[in-house]
Amino acid sequence: MKKKVLYFLLALTAVSYSNGLVIVERDIRDVLPLTDGVTVYHVARNWFLAEAPASWGTTVAESAEGLCIAHLADVNAQVPGRLVFSRDGVAVFEPLSPLPLTAHRGIRQITPLRPFNETAFFQPLQMPYGGSRDMISEIIEQLQEDSLKAHIQNLQDFQTRLCITPQFFESAFWVAAKYESYGLESVAVDTFDFTFYGNTYQSANVQAELPGTLDEPGIVLITGHLDAITYTSPYTFAPGADDNASGCATVLEAARILSQYEFPNTLRFVCFGAEELGLIGSEYYAENSYNLGENIVAVMNLDMILYGPESNRALFVPYNSTSEFIAGMFSEVAGTYVPELELNVMYSPGTTYSDHAPFWQKGYAALLGIEAAVNDNPYYHQDSDILENYVEFWPFGTECAKAALAFTAHAALTDWLGIEGTAPASEILTVFPNPASTTIGLSLGGVPPAGVSLFDITGRMVLSGSGATLDVSGLAPGVYLVRAATEDGFSTARVVLSR
Repeated sequence: MKKKVLYFLLALTAVSYSNGLVIVERDIRDVLPLTDGVTVYHVARNWFLAEAPASWGTTVAESAEGLCIAHLADVNAQVPGRLVFSRDGVAVFEPLSPLPLTAHRGIRQITPLRPFNETAFFQPLQMPYGGSRDMISEIIEQLQEDSLKAHIQNLQDFQTRLCITPQFFESAFWVAAKYESYGLESVAVDTFDFTFYGNTYQSANVQAELPGTLDEPGIVLITGHLDAITYTSPYTFAPGADDNASGCATVLEAARILSQYEFPNTLRFVCFGAEELGLIGSEYYAENSYNLGENIVAVMNLDMILYGPESNRALFVPYNSTSEFIAGMFSEVAGTYVPELELNVMYSPGTTYSDHAPFWQKGYAALLGIEAAVNDNPYYHQDSDILENYVEFWPFGTECAKAALAFTAHAALTDWLGIEGTAPASEILTVFPNPASTTIGLSLGGVPPAGVSLFDITGRMVLSGSGATLDVSGLAPGVYLVRAATEDGFSTARVVLSR
């Protein structure tokens, strides 16, 4: 009997240290923080892919080394290599080498299978406000639809913006010149190059910076990718009006308008290169920022905001746990200043097919803004992705741009140090567990609050109560604000309900 027990323990020990690439059938928020030695590579809503002990889940590969992940617009799309695993719109595969410099039909994005940083992140919803509502309104009123269209047309007129072509670099210098025309030359305008695919190719990111007035400002980014691609002739014709001249046009409008103001926090306006070939420019940028220890507090990334058919006229804004707070801020700000825009703000950590994802990997808070109907866009990666094909959908693009501009200005005015929590301990509201399922515990400075109210992400009160616990089983999954009265006003906390 003792020998059998010993053999069992030895086998269990061997399993615990023999990691492979496994599918774990859990919401990752339920297992944070992760065990040492476990590396996550893709996070979906109710499962994740990780190098972990075989006892954690179903093994799909010996390791993640050399594998790529494809985000599928068409579940029947063929990946360029040996398929390893496919589920819920993503496919892991061993790629052909090298990957061709063109788009793949039915595939939104291909990137190497990189470690993914999903952290348990929680901040109280306290937003000391450095500006006024009138100021935000004044800012977004200056955004001009004709100006957006002009920027898109100018970028389209380069014929192609494939990230390694001369036309791409011409468009990059054009963007830099626009930054300078807004008076940003004396502040900071950079076009910095990077190489990729084994130093075989070169591309560039383009950035302008408006320094904040604080001694230690946070850094707020508004971004989009400058490059474009098509299935057929990317070297000669890739107009990319929606994908993604629309995002860069918004970055330029934000630079034009916000450069007229001073903000406590630093603003950066960034157009990335080589997004279409695997988020390469943004990965280079996020890696450098991380290595420099830069205090990036919020990233607003825009990628395709022109296609808004009546059947699905919404802006999709996915977020991960790290970005939950700024997702709530975006909902609040966009709902206040652009109420006509329909929003789909959703916890969706597996949505890693655009330039916000490398910031997630480094633990930064970042959001993507993209048309909700993207997979139905008939012009996607086609020669027909030209401005005139989106005429019928305006002012959808303008509304999306205004929401992003309002959020960026609001984030630049926010006292991020104040958010860390400067209230007396007796006035700090704590909610647990978080995420929660059916019941939440409540503590205000160590004692049960006399009364609390719960608000959904639109600001509507959905529940109230008092005491040490509150039954939330009747509420739909989502993000909620909990508010309790204190001697000096209110203390608030944010809770996620997940089932």
